[in-house]
Order: sequence, then C-alpha cells, then structure tokens
Amino acid sequence: MFSINTNVSALSALQSLSQTQTELTATENAVSTGLKVSSASDNPAVYAIGQAMNARLSGLSAVSDNLNFAQSVISTAQAAATEISSQLATLKNTVTQGQQSGIDATTIDNQITAILSNIDSIANSATFNGVNIVGGTGTDNITGAAISTSMNVTQDMQGTTLAVSQQDMTTGATGLGLTGLNASSNSVSIAFTNAFAPADGDHIKLTSSTGSTYDFILSDGTGTETTNTDPSATASTTFVNISATDSNTTVLTKIATAMQSKGFGATINSSGNLVITGNDLASATATVASGGATAGAATSDAIATVDSAIKALNTKIANLGSKSAQITGMQTFSSALSTALTEGLGALTDADMTSESAKLQSLQTKQSLGIQALSMANTQPQSLLTLFR
Repeated sequence: MFSINTNVSALSALQSLSQTQTELTATENAVSTGLKVSSASDNPAVYAIGQAMNARLSGLSAVSDNLNFAQSVISTAQAAATEISSQLATLKNTVTQGQQSGIDATTIDNQITAILSNIDSIANSATFNGVNIVGGTGTDNITGAAISTSMNVTQDMQGTTLAVSQQDMTTGATGLGLTGLNASSNSVSIAFTNAFAPADGDHIKLTSSTGSTYDFILSDGTGTETTNTDPSATASTTFVNISATDSNTTVLTKIATAMQSKGFGATINSSGNLVITGNDLASATATVASGGATAGAATSDAIATVDSAIKALNTKIANLGSKSAQITGMQTFSSALSTALTEGLGALTDADMTSESAKLQSLQTKQSLGIQALSMANTQPQSLLTLFR
C-alpha cells in the first residue's frame, strides 16, 4: 500500500542513517581522542578501572619526583664528601710534615686552620633546595627557609618513608672531631687491667684544652645516675647503657661508640686499650671499675686524630652510598611499575587506530549511501501524482 502519511521506506532509511551516524560519531571520537573508552557511557566497568589506574599513575609520578629530589640531595652531599676527603688527605700530609723537626709550627698550624675552614665551608655549602645532610644550619639563601639536615623520602604509593639522617662532615664534635686540631694535638690511651669489672655509675671523663669536659657514665638501669659524675659548667654527659651479660669487650665497644657520637676518635687497639683522639683532647681521668682502668697521659698524636677523622668520613660516605643505592632501586622499580600500568591502561582504553581508520571510511560511505537512500525514499510518494492526472 502506498501512503503519503506513512512512508515506510523513508522511515527505514532514516533509522539506518541514524544508526550509522551514531556509530560514526563514536568512531570520530575514538579517532580524535585516541581512546575507545573516553567516558563512562562508552564502557562503565572499563572506565572505572581506567580512572583507578590513572590515579595510581599520578601517585607514582609524585613518588618519582620525591625520589629524584632525594637522589639530588644525596648526590650533592656525595660531591661535598669527595672534596672533603681530598681535603683530609691534604690535612694528613700537612700534619705529618708538622711532626718533623725544624718545621715552623705556626706555619703548619695556619695551614691546618685553613684546611679545617675549607672543610666546614664545603660541608655547609652542600645545600640542595634547603636540605643539607652533611652540615649547614641557619637559613637557605635561595629559598629563605630554615635548612633541614635530614629528610624523609616517600618511596611508594602506600606512603612508606625512607629516613635519610644527617651525616655531619663538618669539623665539629658531632662531625669529624677536628675542632682545635694543630700539629701537637693529643691522644689518650686508657689501659684496662685484669681487674676491669665495669659497674653501674663508673665513668670516663675527657677534657679538651679549652676546659670543656665530656663525661661518659655506665648505666645498667639499677642506679639513679641523672647528672654528671663530675659536674662543671662545660660538662657534657652521655650515659652508656650496659647489662650484666655484656662482656668487657662489649662494654668497651659501647664506650667507644658513645665517644664517637660526641666527635671523638675512639678505637680499641691490639692491646685492648681504648685510644681516644679528637676535639682538641688535653687530658683524661678514668674511674671505670676502681683499679681496673688506667688513663695514660695525653700525648701528641695529631696524625691519629686525622686518621680517626678519615675513618669517620668513610663511614659517613658509606652510609650515603647505602641510601643512594636504596633510592636508585626504588626509582628503577617505580619506573618499571609506571610502564606496566601505562601499558595495561592503554590495552583497556586505547583505540586501535588502524581499525578505527578503516571503520571511519566504511561508516562515511554508509552515511553517504544512507542519505541517498533516504532521498530516494522521500521521492517515492510523488509517483502517486501520476494516478491523479
């Protein structure tokens, strides 16, 4: 039946053209965005997964930035450490020359002072964006913020942090223990006899040439030691925790470690004696187990003081290297994880441009044919006019 009110052919052609137009719009959107899923209406489940993966990638980007910043801070510190190591080598050469007869002590001491000043200048200048982990206090000249001497590095998307503590490479007591060094700087050797029996409250007191004292007090937790055994206005008190099960060697090692924390060079030699250098040491008295320890007189030993500083620096450099290796490992992992997530996200949401290109041409052809078919269907009712001539 022919009808001018209801053109079935035109309606069918229009429906087909509309469907083609919908597919063409989707294809054109995929071509223009490069995505087969660019909105929730395209594929709700895949879109939700893609958004979650995008969030993880954004988090990984922030983690990567943190790791890169930390690596830059450590690289700056390592550059300073390398130069300070070179300065210490020069210092040892100078101090060794100062032990020779006929060498002007004043000239040598001036050279030593200049080298120590260089070391402090290098350490205090190793600041990266307000962070200096080898020295430096006060305010950063560039950022205007207070200089931080340690940092916590976010190393994964769970917020886990890696602590990078200060590795003080200045000449002070907490650094290399070279304060007041001169060609005639001293060391003290403390000998321990067979009667050595460390007990709660025993202590070793060290004194610098300026009168500053450092008291190291043994504490097993049973006593009430809360103040310096030998109080003075310039005293520094450090408690060394021991237990009844500690061997004498363990106790000596703990004492040496405590002294090192205050900037002294403290080692146990082959004779079992505790040899102490640094911080312009002048003298020492020992009351560690009465009759069990004897402090020798302070002797000139500037070379040993420098050797102790070199050893301390090498330990600090090793600590920096360890943190750098950890950060490098996390950087490698973060990069690999980011690549894997990006590939996975692409597999879910990226459009196959070759396929979309072919589909685009096909739909454009179908669109043209559909328009022609609709045009032809719209002219069919006009054929009825011939019946009314």
